Amino acid sequence: MMASTESAAPELTGGALPEGVVARGFLAGFVARGVGRGRTGKGRIGGAEAAPGGLPPGKRLFLLGWGALIALIYLVIGTTAVSVIGGERLASEESHRRRMTPGLVETGQTPPEAIPATGNFVEVTTGFYLDGIEAMAIRDSFWTPTFYVWFRWQGDKALNPGANFRLVDGSITRKEVQDEYYGPDGTNYQRYRVTARMTKFFNTTRVPRDSHQLNLYMEDARLDASALRYVADPAAGISSRVKISGYTVANRAAQVVKAHTYRTSYGDPRAAAGNRTFSMYTYGVGIARTGMGVYFKVFIGLFAGMALCFASFGLRASDAGPRFSMVAGSYFGAVANSYLAGSLIPSSGQFGLVEYVTFLGLFTIFFSLIATIASIYLWSIRGDKELSRGFDRVTVAVAALGYVAVNVALPLSAG
Repeated sequence: MMASTESAAPELTGGALPEGVVARGFLAGFVARGVGRGRTGKGRIGGAEAAPGGLPPGKRLFLLGWGALIALIYLVIGTTAVSVIGGERLASEESHRRRMTPGLVETGQTPPEAIPATGNFVEVTTGFYLDGIEAMAIRDSFWTPTFYVWFRWQGDKALNPGANFRLVDGSITRKEVQDEYYGPDGTNYQRYRVTARMTKFFNTTRVPRDSHQLNLYMEDARLDASALRYVADPAAGISSRVKISGYTVANRAAQVVKAHTYRTSYGDPRAAAGNRTFSMYTYGVGIARTGMGVYFKVFIGLFAGMALCFASFGLRASDAGPRFSMVAGSYFGAVANSYLAGSLIPSSGQFGLVEYVTFLGLFTIFFSLIATIASIYLWSIRGDKELSRGFDRVTVAVAALGYVAVNVALPLSAG
């Protein structure tokens, strides 16, 4: 008669689950079916007997709790990041809506002073036709449009709005008269072709899944709203030739005329003391990233490093040298990728999509390093090889799933 054998595994816990009871769900099923493969006979941990062909209930409970902790960590990180990025997208859309809606003021801006609806002013019908965008640099905060602008008014041709208009937040680099007409009935018309450099501080919190509204702001440099007021022409539009690499350009443009108050009289002795309010014509066209190609292109180095990091768990804890080398290699790859991603945006204190994806990768690598040390401890110090392998399987399964889930949710929340 053969003597029964007992496992010499060290104790991890003093409690035990009743034999055959396994928590439901993905993690419990994984622990129950995977981590104890290859074990035969019975074992004892904390006074509980192991089920044939699996780990003792106490060890299963330990691995189940470890996996739940990992899942909770990624849930907190993912929920926080998605909430911030999604909030930035909604705030940006609301800002664009308020910018192009008459009577509304963008959040954070001072409302203009009210101007009377009637008075001794000339109405000038105007519009833009965007013909091209020569360059756009998010990091350097500018874009260079080429567009047509026209003016149509009744009355004295000496008003000459084409000679006196200026661009707010921009400078005109080239201005050419395309056509002029001064009719005997007092109908006047001017058309110019203009190239300009516009300053725009892009919202970079959602790069590289960003969307923006490119705006042109025009005022008369000489006459305020008491003498000249713009009227938006429905003929304004955008050419189908307008393209920006990596972005889809809207096929329709928006326009609105609002009052714009300057909190000064510029020291003009002819003006009453106080502020001056001008009529400002605003033209806007939306652009948005196309697909996920740019996102994966920017982070391909990071994702390759993460694959190397997760692959390290395929080695046993006894191969400590190679495992640490793989984790270290993934860390340097992630750091190098962070420099590439950071080069796309200007330096700022904002924590956006690029920073969240980079942080998630670096955190996962650091977490994998801690898990590797724990697995080596279980293998070499405690001598529990089966628990070490089960620990590795649970870590890589839950961490990889959490990492992928957050990296899918983040770009989707950004746009």
